[in-house]
This record gives sequence, structure tokens and C-alpha cells, in this order.
Amino acid sequence: MKKVFFLLMLIFLSAEGYQLLAASPDSLDHYQLEEVVVSATRAGVNTPVSFSNISLSDIRKENAARNIPAILQTTPSLVSFTEDGLGVGNTHFRIRGTDATRINVTLNGMPLNNPETQEVFWVNLPDLSNSLQNIQIQRGVGTSTNGSAAFGASISLQTRGASSEAYGEASTAVGSYGTFLSNIAMGTGILNNGLSLDARFSRVLGEGYIKNGSVNHTNFYAALSHYTDKQLIRLSYLKGIQHTGITWEGISPEQMEEFGRRYNPAGVYYDDAGNKLIYDNETDNYYSDILQLTLTRELTPFLSLNAGLSYNHGYGYYENYRYNRKYSDFGIEPQTIKGVTYERSDFIRQKLMENDFYVANLGMNYVKDKLNVTFGGMYSYYHGDHFGRLPWIKHNNNITENYEWYQNLGVKTELNFFTKAEYQLNNIFSLFGDLQYRNVRYEFSGTDDDLENLTGNFTYNFFNPKAGVSVRFDSQNQIYASVAVGQREPLRADLKDGIKGGGVNPIQPERMIDYELGYRFNKTNGLHLGANLYFMDYNNQMVQTGKLTDIGYKLMENVKDSYRAGLELEASVPLWTNKIQLDANATFSSNKIKNYVAWFDHYDNQNNWNWEGQISKEYGTTNISYSPDFISALGATWQPNSSFYLNLMGKYVGKQYMDNTSDDTKSIDAYFVSNLSAGYTFNKTPIGTFNLQVFVNNIFNKEYIANGWAATDTFSDGSTINYIGYYPQATRNFMTRLTLSF
Repeated sequence: MKKVFFLLMLIFLSAEGYQLLAASPDSLDHYQLEEVVVSATRAGVNTPVSFSNISLSDIRKENAARNIPAILQTTPSLVSFTEDGLGVGNTHFRIRGTDATRINVTLNGMPLNNPETQEVFWVNLPDLSNSLQNIQIQRGVGTSTNGSAAFGASISLQTRGASSEAYGEASTAVGSYGTFLSNIAMGTGILNNGLSLDARFSRVLGEGYIKNGSVNHTNFYAALSHYTDKQLIRLSYLKGIQHTGITWEGISPEQMEEFGRRYNPAGVYYDDAGNKLIYDNETDNYYSDILQLTLTRELTPFLSLNAGLSYNHGYGYYENYRYNRKYSDFGIEPQTIKGVTYERSDFIRQKLMENDFYVANLGMNYVKDKLNVTFGGMYSYYHGDHFGRLPWIKHNNNITENYEWYQNLGVKTELNFFTKAEYQLNNIFSLFGDLQYRNVRYEFSGTDDDLENLTGNFTYNFFNPKAGVSVRFDSQNQIYASVAVGQREPLRADLKDGIKGGGVNPIQPERMIDYELGYRFNKTNGLHLGANLYFMDYNNQMVQTGKLTDIGYKLMENVKDSYRAGLELEASVPLWTNKIQLDANATFSSNKIKNYVAWFDHYDNQNNWNWEGQISKEYGTTNISYSPDFISALGATWQPNSSFYLNLMGKYVGKQYMDNTSDDTKSIDAYFVSNLSAGYTFNKTPIGTFNLQVFVNNIFNKEYIANGWAATDTFSDGSTINYIGYYPQATRNFMTRLTLSF
């Protein structure tokens, strides 16, 4: 019945919905136009940077209802981790030790990072991977791109283009801890009039490995495209709805020992009798709408145009139970009820945000003979409201419902221009140059959640030059070298905390010079070898202190002099007449802060807890937080025919420190985890083609921790207290997925 329904829909669309007259586009032109959409932000075969391309088949083999960071975990220098333990809820990554706030992400060439946090929250775009055609990761500064600064890496996502023929797809996945994914998709193919319509809907449900790590996600994607021989116009819409249990608090070693690895302290409170209870609506909720209009046109055989408009709307809130808090924390007077005056109460708190993000970009690409020149320009405007409400107060005499205790506004604009050029001197040497200018303006007003005034204006101007050379000795051997400057503005959280502290420039912009030297060997039989040396020299690098805010944001600090240096190795080796493929990569690195000085909150004693300010301690040269010295991945894929594959993958991540003091008591042990996946495509049946996939994650049932946080308080008698939160990852878990395509 589904097949009949889809066929009727396709007939209707082709006969009644689209009557525009246009020649049927040539398939080769079709693919060339698709490539132009992202060409301005991507590296090519001669670009002297370190990069990885992930194809549609690679995405599908790793896609088991998990978010993008989990799918990319096998790429070099990348460490992924998840709060819920499964990769279905809040999931994050770091590349070369650099956190996600400094990794630029674009979708079809348009910026995807939130301008204030400068991070992509993948959980807000559930099941995005099912709508993607390919991904490119550039490590280091990389080439110039749109949006936030690429300070450790940039990631370019491209949604799927239109199929040459009509199709339909239905997929269902069932896994451990109640994980369930349903997905349906359809496409008209490119009709004779050049139009095509593609749509995809998915739903993800699950309980999570961590208690209260439940997910209830919905995703919808649609694209209306029109092709001619020389032009592509596409209107696309992406909607994400996510409801996730709060899991960002982590778990202390003591809680883990007493309650087990799956314990979650979020929402814990006590009733009047002293009984321990858990609030059942401790949740993170977000609604996102992304609308993009793109135009790609071949103006001449040598010149192409790529232009786009994007509108991102977001609305979301956290809901928390706050036990035994002062009324004054919310700007409320003590409440007198039946002659009893209450200074404290229990509260249900919501912290809300609503934002609009507008982007316009324009790109031109000129390719003729030995010269390839790209020009790109972008303007963006962001308007973000932040406010807090109290839906419920335990002791309430005259406080209005949904009392709003704070509201502030952030406005950010960016103007960005870049020009890239590659010139082929001869059959051996290729030169690369890249110039970028960014103008960034921030404006804050209103009050923060602690009732402190926020008023501030910040302007930054960055000029980022890049240059490199590629030497191709023959069709197989290539070496390259480049040097690039990257500069980046602080986050909203960093700036607003500085405003409240009275600092003129509390957090400084950071600057990096990135040196890359690499070698690539590619053979037509699929053999690939690669090596890349990098040295990332920082001034005022922003690094994580290890502390989190009460809603899970990472607190940062400037360190004057620091560096990251490493060697990345890659190999892809076909064996047994290409039926077995071995893939491996390893990163050896040194990540250091010179002359590090740490600051700690200082109290009189552990009985009174009277704050006496902060004290400092010099540590000399230390390790940068969350930057393991060794990361590696090894995978083997057996594919005896086109219908069946079996893949075994192992990932090793070395020891990580959770702050910058190189204190072993505040570290995460090294771990090795292995995953197994297999797929079989059944012969085509009268109703379509069935594909069955089985995923076994953490097949050796390791109890490991992939992320955490740490903080320290000091006391006048010389004693200290360390606070630690860990994020345990799931032990062995399973997922089975069945897909029908027709």
C-alpha cells in the first residue's frame, strides 16, 4: 500500500503540480552543479591542508540512530563522547583536542554554528545524517569558510541532491535501552521539466543508558529543486524537534560507587519528611527551523556563481527542579503564608531562549587552464532573547504564575570576505593563497539569571592570511606545506561573565598560526597512505577550566602561550582482490601550556565556607585539558560481494586531563572500545529492495568513561576539595535496522 501511495503521489506531482517547461538536465551537469554548492568552503586534491571526505556509503555504514559526532568517530584526531552513553542524546566531539565551540560547521555552505555559543548542538538536529550526501572535515585552520572561525577544524555538510529517478524508502531500527528509529523518504527524481521534490521524515525514541537520558526527537527535511543544463535552484527546509532528559551534570566517583554507572543526579530533591525524590520532567527542549534558498549557475564555461539565503529560527528551554533555594536568587521577597515566613522554597525553573539567524552569502568560482580562483562573501544577523520563568513555587503567596525573573538580549552581526586561489605552475608545483577578513559585532543588554546587569558592546576585526604549496611528483605521490593564521572572538558566556565582573576586556580574542606539512599516496586500486605534521602556535588560547555552569556550559580562560603539535598517520589498504579493506589512523601529539597559573576559589574552612576571594598557583608547563597524547582507530571491512559487508572497528583514546593542572586525580583513563556492524542487501523483491543492518557497539563490554569535568576549592588550612563529574558510556548494546527501498 505504501508503494501504491507513493506512486500515486509521484504521478500527481508530475502531471498536475509542475508544468514548467525546461529541458531535461544532463546527469553530468547535474552532479557538477551539486558540487558547486559546497565548493567555496571545501578543499580539493591539491589544497595543502589535512582533510577527510566521508561518502554516503560511509555514513550509512555508521548510521545507527546516532548523532553526527558518533558517526565521525573513526576519522583522524577526533574524540566523540555522549552524555546519555549511547550517542542518541547530547553528543559532542573534539578534534586535535579543540572543543566544538571552535569547530566551524556549514550546511550546504551556510553557517550552522550558533553565533553566541559558536557550537552546533547536534541533538537539536536529530537524525540529520539520513539527509546528508557527504561530509568533509578539514583539520587545523583549513581554508576560509562562512560563519564562525575554524580554530581546530571545519566541517562541511552537504544534503542529498535529487535522484535521477523516483524513489521511496522506509526504515525502522530497534535497539538497546528502548531505542527506536523510524524513517520514511521519497523523491520524484528529476522530471522532464527539471523539477524534483525530495522529502524525509524521521522519529527517534529511547530511554538512554544514563537514567533520565530519554530522547523524543522528530526531524523533517524537504527540498524542492529545479535543474537546467547550467543552473540549479533549491529551496530546502529542515525542522528538528528534540526533547531530551538532562544528563549534563555527570556523576561523581562516590555516586558511581554507591548507585552504579547509570545514576543521574539531575532532578534530585527531598520532601518535607526527608525522602529522596526525583523530578520527572528534568528536560532540555528545542525546536529548530532552517530554511535555505540556494542558486548555482554556470555563467560561462570558466565562471560559476553560488548564492544563498538562509534563515534559522530556534526556540528552546531547560526545565529544572531547584531544591531549597533562596527567594532572593530570583529577585523575590520572602513569602509569608499563614503566619509563617519562608526565606527559602523549592522551585521549578525554566531558562528559555528564542533566536533568529539570517544569512546571505555569495560566491564566484573561476577555473581556466592553470588557475582556480574562488571569491566568497557573507553577511549575517543574529538576534537572541534569553529569559527565565518560574512555572511553580512550593511556598507561594502572591507571586504571579510563570514569574519572569530575568531577560536579556544579544545581537551579533558578521561581515566576512575571502578570496582563495590555486595556480598550477607546472606538472609538479601548485601554489595556494587565501585571504579572509571578518568583522564581528556583539551587543548585550538586560539582566542575567543572577540578576546582574548586562550591558556591553564589542567589535572585532580579523585578517586571516593563508598560503601553501603542493608538490605532485607523479599520479600517486604528493607532498604539501601550508601556514595559516586563525583568529576568533570570545563566546557570549565568556563576555557576559566578564561584564558582570567589571572587566573592560575580560576575555581576549585568541590567535593561532597553524603550520602543516603532509604527504599523500594514492593508488588506483584503493591503496591510500597519508602523513601530516602540524604545529598550532597560540596566543591567548581559550582553554576549558574544567568547570561547568549550572546548565552545562564549559567555562573558559585565556592562556597566554600554548601550542599543539602532532603527527597524523592514515592508511587504507585493500586486500584479497579488494574484498577486505583495512583502514587505520593514529595521532601522536603534544599539547602544552607554558607558565600556567591556575586560580581557585578560597574559603576560610570546610565548616563555615566563608569565601575569601581567589588564590593562584603556578604550575609551569602543563598539559592542555581534554587533549590526549595518542588517538587511534583501526577498522577491517570484509565485503565478498555487493550484497554483504562485515566491519569491525576499534578506537583508542589516551589519557585526558579535565583541567589544566596535569593532576592525575582529575583525569580520564585511556580507553579502547570496539564496534561491529554488518549489512546484507536482499535480492530485489516485487515490493522493493530490503537491506538489513546489525550493529553491536562496545562488543567487549568495556566499562569506560569518555568525558568529564572537574573543579577545585581551597581552604585556609591548606586543604583542598576536588569536584568531579564523569560521563560513563554504555556497555555492550545492540541495534538492528531494516530498510525497504523502491
